[in-house]
Amino acid sequence: MRQEAIEQAIQDLGAIYGDEVQSAREGSQTFVRLKAIELYSTCRPPVTPMLLVFDHSQPKPFVYVRPGQLLANGRVPKTSSTVLIGGESWMQFSFNIPWTEEDNIMRFVAAARQRFAQDE
Repeated sequence: MRQEAIEQAIQDLGAIYGDEVQSAREGSQTFVRLKAIELYSTCRPPVTPMLLVFDHSQPKPFVYVRPGQLLANGRVPKTSSTVLIGGESWMQFSFNIPWTEEDNIMRFVAAARQRFAQDE
């Protein structure tokens, strides 16, 4: 991703989530932590921190949530695993979110949230 697109995404997230957004940069990666993302009332828990990792060599961000997040049916998402990023554990999951850097980042976040409303 281009640096300009990453900066725009951070600005757009800040406009929506305000002080709930923290960002840090390390090498070619930019880490953006959203303190509390509301999922769906059927999800357990219904609110989770979310981490977006932007990398100049990747076409879209990687998305992570707090480990232990369950789908609407109470199950763990298929093909999920826990990884360590910045000294914290995060859950990664396999889910293809269609997105280009011309799209608004909120569309990407909405699609990631939608993943937890599904039953697989």
